Amino acid sequence: MKTQKDFQVAIAGAGPAGALLAGELARRGISVAVFEAGKEENLGHPWSDAVEKTALAAAGFEIPAVVNGKYKGRLVKKDETDANLFEPHAVLDLEIRAPDLSCKTRTGVEFRYITTDRKALNRMLLAQANQAGARTYYEHRADQLIGATDGDLPEASVSGMRVTDVVSKTTRDISADVTVDATGYLSRLRTGLLRATALNRKYEKRDLAYACRTVRKLDHSKTASDDLTDHYRYGAHKGYFWTHLHSEGVIDVGGGVPDEPGSVNPKTVIADMIAKRPSITAEEIRGGGGIVLVGRSPYSLAASGFCAVGDSAGQVIPTTGCGVGGALDGARMAANAIASALEKRDCGIANLWEYNRLWFSGRGSHLAALSALKEILQDLTHDEIAFLMRKNILSGEMLTPSINGLFQTPGVGEMIATLISGISRPGLLLKLNQATSLGKKIFSHYQKYPEKWSADTFTAWMAKADALFGRIVL
Repeated sequence: MKTQKDFQVAIAGAGPAGALLAGELARRGISVAVFEAGKEENLGHPWSDAVEKTALAAAGFEIPAVVNGKYKGRLVKKDETDANLFEPHAVLDLEIRAPDLSCKTRTGVEFRYITTDRKALNRMLLAQANQAGARTYYEHRADQLIGATDGDLPEASVSGMRVTDVVSKTTRDISADVTVDATGYLSRLRTGLLRATALNRKYEKRDLAYACRTVRKLDHSKTASDDLTDHYRYGAHKGYFWTHLHSEGVIDVGGGVPDEPGSVNPKTVIADMIAKRPSITAEEIRGGGGIVLVGRSPYSLAASGFCAVGDSAGQVIPTTGCGVGGALDGARMAANAIASALEKRDCGIANLWEYNRLWFSGRGSHLAALSALKEILQDLTHDEIAFLMRKNILSGEMLTPSINGLFQTPGVGEMIATLISGISRPGLLLKLNQATSLGKKIFSHYQKYPEKWSADTFTAWMAKADALFGRIVL
């Protein structure tokens, strides 16, 4: 006779992915609990991030209208300190500058994001989940999975997780039909499936970046003559830097670079950016920084009784490090697959495989292709990137898809124009062609992700994926 579980679904981590997943499941009458290691008041980063409008809308948030360059709506902040969700300044056309600031693309990038308060987002998602019936346990750390966790993917079977109350120091096992890792890039549970190599890959240094930002007040008497344009300084120090207005009186200055030895300290670049803009005052409202995931997903995000979502699942745009939109989309896909498996009373890998199919043949195929482009092109020099911008090879139209998390290959006309414009640097064109060609092959391969679970079919699919990614010369 089947033993009664503590919960149908147990989620480790109360970030955007874990919180949205809990709400989606609880609204369907599924018993779900979220175990969060931190305190409730510390959830969410103390700044605002660019999040895809489509992902927020699909998660149930009303996207405000744009009126005279400003967002207008009930979720828009009245000032920097209120508890609403969206910053009022609308970034519609993002300027792209060369890393050495010698030029910029002839046209800007269509910016399909909205600047979103991360603390407000987390608070709203958790409030919705709790109102729907989910239970949240703060200061409860997920330590490890329980069940048959030492087998490869076909044999692995998760029956719950071990949780420690960090206040009382007591530990107990939580049983669940499905256990979800939403613990962020450290992937504390997923990496514990020791022999399930399709799923347990740890993120390496090349998968990570260090980003930081400072949100400052502006001196209105100096803003008219100052450079406060919303922009990305694309490719600077193998990363990018930005200024984003929040409102007429507040600006976000930041940047991110690879988390590797020899990388420039982004704080030094940010300080220089501020020094050249007299209207940016020393009064910091918010800010901070930390490790950002820019790597790709493992080949599977599911096993029997187990799923991974958010950064743990690599659901992040590798060319920008933006991960909230992917986390929200991934959580919705996981919710559909988990609910369906629970209805069938069988949460084995065959029934949870639908989550893999939805992710990898859809959004995951774009992010996998972009990860290949990033790996190949991130070592371009500042001079090479500036050359590509001056020749309009690296254009606003070309960058719009990748900055918005989409892989798109150039048409024949664009390729011919690129060859003519870049004929003086054949080696650089060869590298661009390699990146585009490999990205296209990876995208096509992910579009053919196995529709149903079959160990043999999946093994063959992984072997080809390994061969494609193995062609990346680092």
